[in-house]
Amino acid sequence: MMLRGVIVRCLLVGLVASSAIAQTTPPAKATEGPLTPVAWLVGGTWVSDVKDPQDGTTTHVENHISWAPNHAAIQFVTDFNGKPHYNGFYAYDPAKKTINFFYTSESGQLTIGTATPDLDGKTLRQEFDVMQPKGSTGHIRSTIVRDGDDAYWFTVFLQDKSGGWMQAFKIRYERK
Repeated sequence: MMLRGVIVRCLLVGLVASSAIAQTTPPAKATEGPLTPVAWLVGGTWVSDVKDPQDGTTTHVENHISWAPNHAAIQFVTDFNGKPHYNGFYAYDPAKKTINFFYTSESGQLTIGTATPDLDGKTLRQEFDVMQPKGSTGHIRSTIVRDGDDAYWFTVFLQDKSGGWMQAFKIRYERK
Protein backbone atom coordinates (compact mmCIF):
# COMPACT_ATOMS: atom_id res chain seq x y z
CA MET A 1 0.00 0.00 0.00
CA MET A 2 2.97 2.35 0.60
CA LEU A 3 4.10 2.02 -3.04
CA ARG A 4 0.57 2.80 -4.15
CA GLY A 5 0.69 6.01 -2.08
CA VAL A 6 3.96 7.01 -3.74
CA ILE A 7 2.50 6.27 -7.16
CA VAL A 8 -0.60 8.28 -6.32
CA ARG A 9 1.53 11.24 -5.14
CA CYS A 10 3.82 11.19 -8.15
CA LEU A 11 1.69 10.32 -11.16
CA LEU A 12 1.16 13.68 -12.24
CA VAL A 13 4.14 15.21 -12.30
CA GLY A 14 4.38 13.80 -14.46
CA LEU A 15 4.00 15.91 -16.09
CA VAL A 16 2.54 15.46 -15.94
CA ALA A 17 -1.83 17.40 -17.10
CA SER A 18 -4.92 19.78 -17.62
CA SER A 19 -8.37 21.08 -18.45
CA ALA A 20 -10.56 18.60 -20.29
CA ILE A 21 -9.85 18.26 -23.99
CA ALA A 22 -11.81 16.10 -26.38
CA GLN A 23 -9.89 12.93 -27.20
CA THR A 24 -10.07 13.76 -30.88
CA THR A 25 -8.22 17.06 -30.42
CA PRO A 26 -4.94 16.94 -32.35
CA PRO A 27 -1.73 17.77 -30.51
CA ALA A 28 -1.03 21.48 -30.35
CA LYS A 29 2.01 22.72 -32.23
CA ALA A 30 4.77 23.93 -29.96
CA THR A 31 5.28 27.64 -30.30
CA GLU A 32 8.59 29.28 -29.67
CA GLY A 33 8.79 30.58 -26.14
CA PRO A 34 9.93 29.63 -22.66
CA LEU A 35 7.41 26.76 -22.36
CA THR A 36 8.42 25.12 -25.66
CA PRO A 37 10.18 22.21 -23.85
CA VAL A 38 6.83 21.13 -22.32
CA ALA A 39 4.43 22.38 -25.02
CA TRP A 40 4.53 19.03 -26.87
CA LEU A 41 2.44 17.61 -24.01
CA VAL A 42 -0.53 19.82 -24.94
CA GLY A 43 -3.47 18.16 -26.69
CA GLY A 44 -5.37 14.92 -26.51
CA THR A 45 -5.49 12.68 -23.47
CA TRP A 46 -2.43 10.87 -22.14
CA VAL A 47 -3.33 7.45 -20.71
CA SER A 48 -1.62 4.70 -18.74
CA ASP A 49 -2.75 1.70 -16.73
CA VAL A 50 -0.64 1.26 -13.61
CA LYS A 51 -0.62 -2.10 -11.85
CA ASP A 52 0.28 -2.13 -8.16
CA PRO A 53 2.87 -4.90 -7.71
CA GLN A 54 1.79 -5.50 -4.12
CA ASP A 55 -1.94 -6.11 -4.49
CA GLY A 56 -2.35 -6.41 -8.28
CA THR A 57 -4.95 -3.65 -8.60
CA THR A 58 -4.83 -1.49 -11.70
CA THR A 59 -5.29 2.28 -11.74
CA HIS A 60 -6.34 3.86 -15.05
CA VAL A 61 -4.66 7.26 -15.35
CA GLU A 62 -5.70 10.02 -17.76
CA ASN A 63 -3.80 13.31 -18.08
CA HIS A 64 -5.64 16.16 -19.81
CA ILE A 65 -3.16 18.88 -20.80
CA SER A 66 -3.97 22.25 -22.40
CA TRP A 67 -2.79 25.81 -22.72
CA ALA A 68 -4.18 28.16 -20.09
CA PRO A 69 -6.57 30.71 -21.60
CA ASN A 70 -3.86 33.42 -21.43
CA HIS A 71 -1.32 31.09 -23.14
CA ALA A 72 1.19 31.86 -20.37
CA ALA A 73 0.88 28.48 -18.64
CA ILE A 74 0.18 24.86 -19.45
CA GLN A 75 -2.50 23.44 -17.18
CA PHE A 76 -3.36 19.86 -16.38
CA VAL A 77 -5.85 17.62 -14.63
CA THR A 78 -4.89 14.03 -13.87
CA ASP A 79 -7.70 11.55 -13.26
CA PHE A 80 -7.35 8.19 -11.50
CA ASN A 81 -10.09 5.73 -12.51
CA GLY A 82 -12.22 8.60 -13.83
CA LYS A 83 -11.92 10.78 -10.73
CA PRO A 84 -9.87 14.03 -10.72
CA HIS A 85 -6.80 13.58 -8.51
CA TYR A 86 -4.20 16.21 -9.48
CA ASN A 87 -4.74 19.74 -10.77
CA GLY A 88 -1.86 21.99 -11.68
CA PHE A 89 0.15 23.95 -14.18
CA TYR A 90 3.57 24.65 -15.66
CA ALA A 91 4.74 28.27 -15.92
CA TYR A 92 7.97 30.07 -16.75
CA ASP A 93 9.77 32.03 -14.01
CA PRO A 94 11.57 34.86 -15.85
CA ALA A 95 13.59 35.88 -12.76
CA LYS A 96 15.11 32.40 -12.32
CA LYS A 97 14.79 31.42 -16.01
CA THR A 98 13.20 28.10 -15.04
CA ILE A 99 10.08 26.17 -15.93
CA ASN A 100 8.23 25.60 -12.68
CA PHE A 101 5.23 23.44 -11.89
CA PHE A 102 2.67 23.48 -9.14
CA TYR A 103 -0.14 21.05 -8.43
CA THR A 104 -2.49 19.95 -5.70
CA SER A 105 -4.00 16.56 -5.00
CA GLU A 106 -7.49 15.64 -3.91
CA SER A 107 -6.03 14.69 -0.51
CA GLY A 108 -4.55 18.15 0.09
CA GLN A 109 -0.93 17.67 -0.98
CA LEU A 110 0.88 20.60 -2.58
CA THR A 111 3.70 19.87 -5.01
CA ILE A 112 6.16 22.52 -6.22
CA GLY A 113 9.05 21.82 -8.56
CA THR A 114 11.15 22.67 -11.58
CA ALA A 115 11.32 21.01 -14.99
CA THR A 116 14.68 21.21 -16.76
CA PRO A 117 14.99 20.11 -20.39
CA ASP A 118 18.05 18.08 -21.43
CA LEU A 119 20.02 19.08 -24.49
CA ASP A 120 18.80 15.88 -26.22
CA GLY A 121 15.45 17.65 -26.76
CA LYS A 122 13.39 14.72 -25.52
CA THR A 123 14.16 14.42 -21.79
CA LEU A 124 12.69 16.57 -19.04
CA ARG A 125 14.25 16.28 -15.57
CA GLN A 126 12.00 17.27 -12.70
CA GLU A 127 12.86 17.97 -9.06
CA PHE A 128 10.04 18.66 -6.66
CA ASP A 129 8.86 18.80 -3.10
CA VAL A 130 5.59 17.22 -2.00
CA MET A 131 4.09 18.88 1.06
CA GLN A 132 1.69 16.61 2.95
CA PRO A 133 -1.47 17.96 4.63
CA LYS A 134 0.04 17.31 8.08
CA GLY A 135 3.16 19.36 7.24
CA SER A 136 5.84 16.84 6.29
CA THR A 137 7.75 17.30 3.02
CA GLY A 138 9.37 14.79 0.69
CA HIS A 139 11.84 15.53 -2.10
CA ILE A 140 11.39 13.53 -5.33
CA ARG A 141 12.93 13.41 -8.80
CA SER A 142 11.37 12.27 -12.04
CA THR A 143 12.10 12.14 -15.72
CA ILE A 144 9.79 12.42 -18.68
CA VAL A 145 11.39 10.95 -21.80
CA ARG A 146 9.56 11.60 -25.04
CA ASP A 147 9.01 8.50 -27.21
CA GLY A 148 7.88 9.95 -30.53
CA ASP A 149 5.01 12.43 -30.80
CA ASP A 150 2.42 10.43 -28.89
CA ALA A 151 4.15 8.59 -26.05
CA TYR A 152 6.53 9.18 -23.16
CA TRP A 153 8.14 7.29 -20.30
CA PHE A 154 7.62 8.67 -16.81
CA THR A 155 10.10 7.50 -14.17
CA VAL A 156 10.07 8.48 -10.49
CA PHE A 157 13.09 8.32 -8.19
CA LEU A 158 13.02 8.36 -4.38
CA GLN A 159 15.92 9.17 -2.11
CA ASP A 160 17.23 6.30 0.01
CA LYS A 161 18.63 6.57 3.54
CA SER A 162 22.20 7.02 2.26
CA GLY A 163 21.17 10.01 0.11
CA GLY A 164 21.28 8.12 -3.18
CA TRP A 165 18.40 7.92 -5.63
CA MET A 166 16.57 4.73 -6.56
CA GLN A 167 13.88 4.15 -9.17
CA ALA A 168 10.44 3.75 -7.58
CA PHE A 169 8.55 3.05 -10.81
CA LYS A 170 8.51 3.61 -14.56
CA ILE A 171 5.36 3.82 -16.66
CA ARG A 172 4.55 4.63 -20.28
CA TYR A 173 1.88 7.14 -21.30
CA GLU A 174 0.28 7.23 -24.74
CA ARG A 175 -1.69 10.07 -26.29
CA LYS A 176 -5.23 9.14 -27.35
